[in-house]
Amino acid sequence: MKIHPKSIVSFSLFLITLAVNIAMPLFRPYAENDGLNNGQTSLVLATYILGMLPCYIFLGGISDKLGRKPVLLFSLVLAFCSTLIITIFPSVIALIFSRFFQGVALALSMGTGTAYIAELLKTDPKSSVKAANATSMATAIGFSGGAFMTSIALLIHFSLTPITYFIALFITAIGIILAFFLPAIPPIGGSLVRLPYFPKGYFPVNLSIAICWASTGVVIAIIPSQLALFNLTPYAGFCLVLINWTGAFLQPFVRKYFQPKTSLKLGFLLIPLGFSLVILGCYLGQLAIVLTGTALIGSAAYGFSYQGGLAIIAHLGGVQKARSISGYMFFGYIGFGIPAIFLGYLADWIGIIQALIFFELVIVLLSAYLYITFDKSTD
Repeated sequence: MKIHPKSIVSFSLFLITLAVNIAMPLFRPYAENDGLNNGQTSLVLATYILGMLPCYIFLGGISDKLGRKPVLLFSLVLAFCSTLIITIFPSVIALIFSRFFQGVALALSMGTGTAYIAELLKTDPKSSVKAANATSMATAIGFSGGAFMTSIALLIHFSLTPITYFIALFITAIGIILAFFLPAIPPIGGSLVRLPYFPKGYFPVNLSIAICWASTGVVIAIIPSQLALFNLTPYAGFCLVLINWTGAFLQPFVRKYFQPKTSLKLGFLLIPLGFSLVILGCYLGQLAIVLTGTALIGSAAYGFSYQGGLAIIAHLGGVQKARSISGYMFFGYIGFGIPAIFLGYLADWIGIIQALIFFELVIVLLSAYLYITFDKSTD
């Protein structure tokens, strides 16, 4: 049976994103074993962003210059190494290196994989759309798949090196072998460095994704500590599953039935509502409420707000669509990393619930401001 190259590229993107969060349910136990507080743990997790952002900003054209296949292969090897490190040394120190490699792998592979699939389907008039859809689905399943697998494994048998690490290493090795058989499409050339572009009217759109992804970053970095107080640590991964899968599976529905501005403005309501439920669930120790809140956050962060904002920023960017989207993602990942670090240290100072309430007030005020002024600011 011959495997279509498109499927191999999609599988590669799935494997790279699988590695990103496979250790997520164990972040807090690793931190506790090494004596780290919430702020320090958040800082460790942010090394993911440290690896990612320079690649997004300065290496946007690397696969155009070097070719899709070698860049994708390199990303797969980095993903394999990131899991291998945390498997051999299940500790926070190892997590720093693992997260850094994950950030580099993801940043290099996202644009590369999408472009690769589009080129493999070049005879199809809808190649770009199909490539974007394939990338979106593969990465959405991968991001949550790792956390989901590990959460299930921990519920069956708690271990700092769960069997899912070994499964990920095995299937990633298979992915690397398969990737060697991909066709080597000649590089299209162009500049290696492509800085993001911020078109007129970009700020409220980019700020909206920063707010959305800040909420997801806080859930990943801080919520596990609160769940641990109620002996719910193994369930932390399910929060990430709902954040990613809810939004991902809503994307076709959002594209079909909602105008971009309407979609984005719905996100202004869903994020504060979802986060308030997360706080309530954490306070009461009720997992069902926490999971409901994370599902609402995900419906905006990777569904309504993400899709609406992406469409608007692509339109505002005109001929600079790709660089405009890079700027949009740049804001998103800054939001994902920086607030979580600040909230981590704030939680150590005033308490987790109090820090989460402070964050909720900030996102309520920002979301209300954007909701009221958005139409004027993007006209």
